[in-house]
Amino acid sequence: MEFTVPLGSPFSLEHTLVSGQTFRWAKRGDWWYGVVGGGVLKAKQEGDLLKCESSSDAFRAPGVSDYFRLGDDLEHVLASISKDATITRAVERFYGLRLIRQDRWECLASFVLATNANIPRIAKMVEAVCRRYGEPFEFEGETYHSFPGPDALARTGAADLRGCGLGYRAPFLKKVASSVARGDVDFDAVTSLPYEEARGLLLKELFGEKVLLGVGPKVADCVLLYSCGKDEAFPIDVWIARAVARSYPRLMAKGLRERLKRDGKARLGAGEYARLSASLRRHFGRYAGYAQQYLYMAARSEELS
Repeated sequence: MEFTVPLGSPFSLEHTLVSGQTFRWAKRGDWWYGVVGGGVLKAKQEGDLLKCESSSDAFRAPGVSDYFRLGDDLEHVLASISKDATITRAVERFYGLRLIRQDRWECLASFVLATNANIPRIAKMVEAVCRRYGEPFEFEGETYHSFPGPDALARTGAADLRGCGLGYRAPFLKKVASSVARGDVDFDAVTSLPYEEARGLLLKELFGEKVLLGVGPKVADCVLLYSCGKDEAFPIDVWIARAVARSYPRLMAKGLRERLKRDGKARLGAGEYARLSASLRRHFGRYAGYAQQYLYMAARSEELS
């Protein structure tokens, strides 16, 4: 099915899809192909119009608009976060980048796999899991696979999951899938609660054991930002930590700055992460997550160029 989506406000399909939020999109020629909601969405931006084709009649223009959050007042958001020269340069360079509203389970599972891995590696692991456990369907003569539900992954063994190249992440993914399948995770509650409470729910423990083994502060913030609408969430990875140490030293504790200067890959302890996150959220305000995304793109671009 072919359709178009008018773009009444700033949007860059390219910047949005390469910004590390999601891992099931690939560009072929002028078109982007993504597996979304159990089907394939094929999209191409032409000025203020988004041309689309979908393998499913259930995924039409309103669904695309919701997925790419085209209803967000991006000009207001970007004006709100543009508090200094560093973020302003990033906004100018990657203007039109938007946060995506993803499926909550898929987002959680994907970022459990994303720990200590680059984007190509994450995409490869996610695709391997989908090929082995997802439901197949055809589009333009090719076979695609849906993202498997938590029940399907909960039933498999960690050894089988390792066969997808997940390494040490395999038991974590199985544990998370089992917790979600049992109903230990209330995604609706996570979405409706204020940020701090929602984050606490994802990180909570029952009977002395983490409900979501393998979900730390950074994974929780990714899930909250990319699938639960918590725009103040500010995921901190090594790219962001280095960028903050370089451009926002006053927002980071001196000891952590010095450690990052000695070792650019130094990990943040839970307390350090919490303090830095709170500092960045205070600085950038209610749309801190948008600031994070633009800073992340700028940091990767500078270090990979």
